[in-house]
Amino acid sequence: MSRSDELDRHELGALLHAWLRWDSYLGGRGIPDLASTEPRRGRRTASAAETVAPQRDPALGVVASVAERGSFDPSITHAAASEAPAGAAPWLPGLDEVPQAERPAREPLPERPRGLPMAERLVRLQELAEQSARCERCRLAAGRTRPVFARGSPAARLVFVGEGPGYHEDQQGEPFVGPAGQLLDKMIAAMGLTRDEVYICNVVKCRPPKNRTPLPDEVASCSPWLVGQLEAIGPEWIVALGKSAALALGCAPPGSGPWRGRWGNWRGIPVMPTFHPAFLLRSPEHKKTVWGDLKEVMARMKQSQAPGTGSS
Repeated sequence: MSRSDELDRHELGALLHAWLRWDSYLGGRGIPDLASTEPRRGRRTASAAETVAPQRDPALGVVASVAERGSFDPSITHAAASEAPAGAAPWLPGLDEVPQAERPAREPLPERPRGLPMAERLVRLQELAEQSARCERCRLAAGRTRPVFARGSPAARLVFVGEGPGYHEDQQGEPFVGPAGQLLDKMIAAMGLTRDEVYICNVVKCRPPKNRTPLPDEVASCSPWLVGQLEAIGPEWIVALGKSAALALGCAPPGSGPWRGRWGNWRGIPVMPTFHPAFLLRSPEHKKTVWGDLKEVMARMKQSQAPGTGSS
């Protein structure tokens, strides 16, 4: 065995160990059966000590990718699907489905350096989740049932950043699981993606009283966790859901000036600020406006897949 082979095996072992550690933290059950092509659909009851509760099998995609290619391919996920779920209600009024021509292409993308190396990324995200679960830096900690860290893929190229957990999120320890989360899932499906292909988090990890907007000092106290998440993942695009998220990412002017639908950037990463799904539930007439913002994101994603181009 060559020295190069030994290093490759060592790197692969470290990657799988870190991924399975992260999968266990999310409630997984170890190495999946690669002979089965069906993802696990069961969900066990989360304990009070858990801070992130989604039940999914990210190890399936990474192990299959490594077995075939000998390296990790972040474009491969176990739940990839090019169509919205069958029978799903349209999130845009009067629109049965989003035309396929308006969705980003689904061809696998070449791996590119971004964020931390995957093994380090998984360890770092788990550390941040554990630290945020113990955090008492602001008044929100006293009223939380569970801290809400994130859901989705650590290999995501697209990250959605919301404002803060609501009642359902506080109870389950997972972001966007209530009515607003169900609408967000439909928006993501309309983009030709699944919830397991993106990464979703909030500016603050504890529920503000009565779902009010997070206060500036609360956002500042929680910023190390959000910054750590984005630095670890290194996404190519970010969608800021709501003005608080846009402000936290430096992509909205203070006061009452225009803020949504205008590209900004966070440390060189393009950010599209748009309305929060909870606002759309109260004001559904703005859904088409948000769809226009998401189409801007899809256009950049599609452009990055063209030969000889990258994300801007």
